[in-house]
Amino acid sequence: MGRCANRRNTLRYAIGKIDIMNKTTLYSFKERLEGIRLTIIEEVKEQYKSSKNNLNEQAADITDDATQSYDQQFKVNFGEKDGDKLWLVEEAIKKIKNGSYGVCSECEGPIPEGRLDLVPLTEHCVNCLETLENNKKRLT
Repeated sequence: MGRCANRRNTLRYAIGKIDIMNKTTLYSFKERLEGIRLTIIEEVKEQYKSSKNNLNEQAADITDDATQSYDQQFKVNFGEKDGDKLWLVEEAIKKIKNGSYGVCSECEGPIPEGRLDLVPLTEHCVNCLETLENNKKRLT
């Protein structure tokens, strides 16, 4: 059996396993992910407000150009840090909607429900995550 056929069979198996995850469980994961998304957005808003207030207190005479520069830098910093996590949350919610939540994006095998309970925004099963991390370590 060729590699592609083997991956298709693995995906069918994985999706069959995911079908066993009932709608209540999927709804629960979706609710948790939406809560994580809301928390990230609220934390970023608070950081933004706090940072902007500090800037205003420290330098009331800063021109509009400097403020715009600060706003742009803040958005860049957000993208580097919280943006990645927010992206993972959004992807997990999309996967719930399209029926592929709980399928490893590397091997296309099922991600155990226990792992999803611990890390609901995960994209990889434990084996693939370990392989990816080991490969990353070798490159650095």
